[in-house]
Amino acid sequence: MSPVRRFAAGAVLAAVAILATAAPATAHDQLLESSPAEGERLDAPPGSVTMTFSGELLVLDESTAGAVVLVVDADGEDWATGDVEVRGRNVTAALTPDMPEGGYQVRWQVVSEDGHPIAGVIPFAIGDAAPLESTGSAEATASAVPDAPTASDQNADGTGGPTRILLVGGAGAALAVVVFAVLLVLRRRRAAAVPPDSGDDMAENS
Repeated sequence: MSPVRRFAAGAVLAAVAILATAAPATAHDQLLESSPAEGERLDAPPGSVTMTFSGELLVLDESTAGAVVLVVDADGEDWATGDVEVRGRNVTAALTPDMPEGGYQVRWQVVSEDGHPIAGVIPFAIGDAAPLESTGSAEATASAVPDAPTASDQNADGTGGPTRILLVGGAGAALAVVVFAVLLVLRRRRAAAVPPDSGDDMAENS
């Protein structure tokens, strides 16, 4: 294989490597577990809501963690109090003491490790009441959380991920093609600079 072809093949392999390594970075984090759990019925009011995710969540700055947690009842009253605490993969939100029996929803939004916001809803209940399930669309249920994806796709939303992968891979492939073309032109110019009968002249002179 000529040096030009070897270089072009290496450039293409590099583009493939970029494409392969870009894929895992675009995956959004997922909610692994929570307390209260989805659909759980508690005998007593919880003191806080805790959630654990699959990756390290982003903290935007010291004044805001980039996370929103609301705990609402059927009337829409929010029982979460204080700041939301984000530590690595864990999120904690304190609740107002003496929450009455009834159905509730935890409406949450956090910033995934890849910088993309993800959101969801966790229904639970205190006492003999039923967990507060969504009565309308998923978009309406999560509407209290700003700029949140729907609850139904919080673990599957990949908007922008495949596009970014294709852009990265396409850029690498395009770079390989350009490099190959430039080297090919240079090779042809170098070949054209050598007279075609130079070999015969050398033989005669010898």
